[in-house]
Amino acid sequence: MMSLGKMLAESAGKYAERVAVIHGDHRITYRELERAACALANHLRSIGLGQGDKVALMLPNCPEFIIAYFGIQKIGGVAVTLHVQSTSYELRHLLGNSDAKCLITQGALAKRFEEIRDELPLCRRLITTNGLEEDSPFREIIVNGPFSTEIPELEGDDPAVMIYTAGLTGKPLGAVLTHRNLLTQSVLLRTVCRRTEEDKDIGLAVIPFFHSFGAVVNMLLPLRIGAGVVLM
Repeated sequence: MMSLGKMLAESAGKYAERVAVIHGDHRITYRELERAACALANHLRSIGLGQGDKVALMLPNCPEFIIAYFGIQKIGGVAVTLHVQSTSYELRHLLGNSDAKCLITQGALAKRFEEIRDELPLCRRLITTNGLEEDSPFREIIVNGPFSTEIPELEGDDPAVMIYTAGLTGKPLGAVLTHRNLLTQSVLLRTVCRRTEEDKDIGLAVIPFFHSFGAVVNMLLPLRIGAGVVLM
């Protein structure tokens, strides 16, 4: 069955030299995106993470979000996508409730995690980024490889992503999205928008990727059809 990890691998096979991500002056091809995601997947495996494990992302719309999102999918893990404005108090609940074992975030936001780290027995790993142009643990991981990885066989109902509700009547609740949920939505949107793989479109990502609609419309749809994504 097609999974999100395999989806990127398939797109990279078809559109290797097309530009997948545009961020400022930075251009990332499908081949480069696939290699970076595989490198991160291999690192996650090396620290003991695997199928079904939760990895939290607290990142804005940046190349690292896309790389990490698919790197997690390539180990059969579950991406827990968190609002970048989550406070330490909110993170304590989000990371604890989701059973996340690792957090990937910007160096400038890491202090929020460090303040509550001792209260989170499961979430023992932190990977920070300062942007792809600056030295950071994240950049070191994706530069060093290895750049290919084995993707586990997954079922359509296997979890892929966990997002949190606004929590208007209590604490936020985690909603699980499966590979089938997300892949069928990307196909539906491709049909509604009447796009084909020959169009070579460029999409402008204006909705946060940590939002389920933003991830499907602004990230999964264009990457499935070989389009480019401009990150604001």
